[in-house]
Amino acid sequence: WYVRYTLVMLVGTMALVILSYHVLVRMGHERYERVTAVGYSCVVFGWMTVLSVRQPTSSLSLLGYVQLPVNLAPFGSLIFTSIIVPQASFVGHLAGIVVGYAVAWGAFAWMNWWWTGALALALATAVATSLDATTDLFDFPAARRLRSMLIAMMPAGSG
Repeated sequence: WYVRYTLVMLVGTMALVILSYHVLVRMGHERYERVTAVGYSCVVFGWMTVLSVRQPTSSLSLLGYVQLPVNLAPFGSLIFTSIIVPQASFVGHLAGIVVGYAVAWGAFAWMNWWWTGALALALATAVATSLDATTDLFDFPAARRLRSMLIAMMPAGSG
């Protein structure tokens, strides 16, 4: 359950952040053209949201001074993080909250272990392809042989 929904939140927040940055750049916010990465904290915000939806009657003490209802905790943490760490990705954390609500409300209840495996394989392939294109990480004899075998198996004119 945890691995399945963590993977959904990781991929979902990445997709939502990329879409959000694309829209922001199209709207004339050029500073988002140079944003390169979002950390894992978006998934943490997603899980915080899932817990706030599943435990709505609890309250959370902020530094012992303020009692915050748990259902508002993700937004309180978003604002607090933006104030304390201005370089943190507001869009990424907000995307984590949005995907967290989707998970908590059952939008991904259909996702079984088969789909989790397929998503994990697709993500691993995307990461490996990106690393291969941008680094020398896969520049060793076995990887070169595998790459040349894959190229040789491709139909003529496709590569």
